[in-house]
Amino acid sequence: MTCWMLSHKFDKHGAKLADGHYSRRKVGSPQFMPPGETLVLVAPGAVFGWWRPHPRSGLKAMNGYDGWTCTIFRRIEGPLASEMILEAERALDGKTCGPSGLLTYVAERKVKSPNPGYCFLQAGYRRIGRAAHNDKWLLWKPWELRGVPACGLHPPEKAAA
Repeated sequence: MTCWMLSHKFDKHGAKLADGHYSRRKVGSPQFMPPGETLVLVAPGAVFGWWRPHPRSGLKAMNGYDGWTCTIFRRIEGPLASEMILEAERALDGKTCGPSGLLTYVAERKVKSPNPGYCFLQAGYRRIGRAAHNDKWLLWKPWELRGVPACGLHPPEKAAA
């Protein structure tokens, strides 16, 4: 189980971890999350950030979706990444969410893994397309399934005859 601690978009540990993430725009900046409503979680060796336009602002996300978007997840140590994602989803309990549910983007060309986004797929996300402006995979999960891992990803093997 992860020891996520609730924090803020100026968390020094989170900013240092964000400096090594491919999405970081300005290395060394004390703020590592975009303006708007955020939920930032930090743990030893990990940072996770949820974002959405603040509901009272009247602003809409540039992608047209209305939900919580993971803008950063960087793990250099700790439990399985998919377990950390599920716990980060549970941290949203008590929050409201728009109809688009949970979203994230994966830049497969910038991720060192041979299977980019695998941890999100294991946590129940599905690829629903690509971002038009930067060719990242867009992954989605229904709000109602937050905290629930993927099931049925692998069909059962046939019994030997």
